[in-house]
Amino acid sequence: MSKFIFDKNNYEVFDDYNDVMIQVFGIGCSLCYDDAIFQVLKNHPIAFGKLLKEQNKDLNEQETEKLFNQQIKEWQAFEDKNFEFQKPTFICETCWNEMI
Repeated sequence: MSKFIFDKNNYEVFDDYNDVMIQVFGIGCSLCYDDAIFQVLKNHPIAFGKLLKEQNKDLNEQETEKLFNQQIKEWQAFEDKNFEFQKPTFICETCWNEMI
């Protein structure tokens, strides 16, 4: 993503309990690919770790997969839209500090 649109007011602190999305899906900063995500574009789907925490129960593998299937689709659509409009979805603290 060489040219991108950035407005710090469009971002919020990334809150993914136990960094599930980083651990499971290997997500990283949309600009430098660092896995220390600091900010995320607002109006994003619920983070996977937060979703699991809200379930407040132990889920087996099949239940977890079913729960994640819809979230995967939502996150992919969100990421695709952001890419199309050249907006970074995830930003690490280093990139954040360089842009503000």
